[in-house]
Amino acid sequence: MPPRRRPPWLAIGFALVALTAGGLGFGLGRATGPDLLRSAGAPSNAPSASSSPAVFDVDGSMTVNGSCGSGGYSDITLGGQVEIVNQDNEVLAVGTLMTGLGSCKFNFAVSGVPKGERLYGAKIGNANRGVIWKTQQAAEAEGFHLTLG
Repeated sequence: MPPRRRPPWLAIGFALVALTAGGLGFGLGRATGPDLLRSAGAPSNAPSASSSPAVFDVDGSMTVNGSCGSGGYSDITLGGQVEIVNQDNEVLAVGTLMTGLGSCKFNFAVSGVPKGERLYGAKIGNANRGVIWKTQQAAEAEGFHLTLG
């Protein structure tokens, strides 16, 4: 006796059940994930596209005891670049030297420095000047006040 053929509606029924279960599983996964937490106002560990990262501003000064803008200090001039870097020397934010008191004292303000790094450094002038390091708390509270010469 040849094997009996199953009716085609049985295969269609199994396919519908599988698709429905898969759709429900996907929907439930989405409803219990970060999107549900975000829509309910609960904090989520994943940053959302609409939220901006936490940042702070760094203020400071650079004083040159000597002839600034010439000789060994020709890289320290009005409009010179100020870089705030992290512990891996990655540039986080950039500002410029602005006029201050006297001809050889410059002030600067760097905005938009991201929070959460282990260390913050200030780089001013050429690569031979090095980096002055501070913690986030000290960089926010004190800023960077540097002197050459």
